Amino acid sequence: MSRMRSFGDDRGTGEFKRRKALGTAVAGGLVLSGLGQTTRAASGVRTLVSPEQLLATYDYVIVGAGSAGCVLAHRLGRAGRRVLVIEAGGPADLAAVANPPEWPKLQGSELDWRYSTTPQPGLGGRSITCPRGKAVGGSSVINALAYQRGHPAAYDRWPPGWRHADLLPYFKRAETFSGGANAWRGGSGPLHVLSLADVTDRTPVAEAFIAAAQQSGFSMTADLGGENTTGVGWNQLSIKGHSRDDAASAYLAGLEDGQVDLLVDLLIGTEVLGLEIERGRCLGVRLPGRVVRPEIEVLLCAGAIDSPRLLMLSGIGPADELRALDIGVAADLPDVGRHLEDHLLLAGVAYQARRDVPGSRYNHADALLYVPQANAEESPDLLIMCLSLPFVRPTVGPLASPAYVLVPCHLRPRSRGSVKLASSNPLAPALIDPNYLSAPDDLEVLARGIDIARDIGAAAAFDDWRAQEIYPGPGWANATDRHGFIRRATDSFHHPIGTCRIGTVVDEALYVKGIAGLRVIDASVLPGLPAAMINAAVTAVAEKASDLLLRG
Repeated sequence: MSRMRSFGDDRGTGEFKRRKALGTAVAGGLVLSGLGQTTRAASGVRTLVSPEQLLATYDYVIVGAGSAGCVLAHRLGRAGRRVLVIEAGGPADLAAVANPPEWPKLQGSELDWRYSTTPQPGLGGRSITCPRGKAVGGSSVINALAYQRGHPAAYDRWPPGWRHADLLPYFKRAETFSGGANAWRGGSGPLHVLSLADVTDRTPVAEAFIAAAQQSGFSMTADLGGENTTGVGWNQLSIKGHSRDDAASAYLAGLEDGQVDLLVDLLIGTEVLGLEIERGRCLGVRLPGRVVRPEIEVLLCAGAIDSPRLLMLSGIGPADELRALDIGVAADLPDVGRHLEDHLLLAGVAYQARRDVPGSRYNHADALLYVPQANAEESPDLLIMCLSLPFVRPTVGPLASPAYVLVPCHLRPRSRGSVKLASSNPLAPALIDPNYLSAPDDLEVLARGIDIARDIGAAAAFDDWRAQEIYPGPGWANATDRHGFIRRATDSFHHPIGTCRIGTVVDEALYVKGIAGLRVIDASVLPGLPAAMINAAVTAVAEKASDLLLRG
């Protein structure tokens, strides 16, 4: 991500002192780590303390050190390219980053931009938080660690060149899978993926969920990222040893001989104000008082919210909206910021437990069910997670321990939203409007998800755990109450994509249409939601993009 107030705004504050201390540490020979503990040496990355340390030239300038930006820096650096990465956040230095079950503490923390949506009519006028990582490693530092590819059919709706068969080699290249390499999995990639099928300390309530789902007619799947991606199975997480393996720890710390510079806003107060566009070409990245110009290209990797924001600030987007804000039009691309998609997450079916529910050592959702479609060749539209903690929304009501929750997620919502500029001020947050539940079908899919979750929750395998169902409760049989509960209970799974889609904003090589020297490579280019969490998809897209860059 790439926006932050200037350094001078923090003088005399604790933040200023923190920056000064970090700058001293970096100047003393340390570099920033994505591991959330202390800074650590990584010979391939030079963290800049001052803009004066910039090299005279770079081959590529990457805006954003999130999942995509870290992948690109790694691959380009290892190939001998001179790379500058500009990142607004700093080191992921909170202890909770490294400890998987503490991930909820990270959303809303100093490592989060703390964005919010506009009021959502479909949710009774509520605004929903939109966590985005403000750290080296981006949202991979603050997410729930789930690393799932999803069903191949979801990718096969994408344009040619970006379908499942095209991406499978890159899924494999990115990972070291705990179950070992095979036709579907990688065994020597930078990112470590742990299947909970390969551990023995899973939560007992998740074991009950696995059994209950089978009693309800769903098949067990040994590897949800393998040949069969539907059914009930064990979660897969970006964990190495017992610690989070985020994009920075996997890709930046893995550099050995790369030529990568990291310009970190937290240390020096450098905001990305926009892109320098002249006569249909991107010449560089605008910082306060200077333009950083690459020899080859600018790679915009600021994510589904900030990549369209930076494009529009630079005159690339819907011409009428840009002119209304007195922004000169460099390229009229009406779809910039449009087609925002996001997975929908329900507060779920909540149960009071008969006895204490042991907590998870992982991300609290040890077991998952991808509900298969009647047509097995089609991607699922529902995911149900078993959470070993009392998870409900304040709009639904309280839930005291001991408790567990079966949480439906809508994987293929039809609702579409937008990201728009609030003003021409480069420091103003974007207007994020996902337009949740604007499509009536989304309500019905979520209702079906609750029905399935309740059936599983009532199965015999849960008899030793289930005291009573707390939510949605007896009123669920009433159709009016069903829709009312869903609108109160629905939230985001925090997987925004699609605001710079392949085919409408960028071409199949990820070049911005009508603008030379500029590519967008991040979640914004995904032309549709994967039928799973999005981090694996973003990583694979960036891996493939790195090959496109190196082939010229």
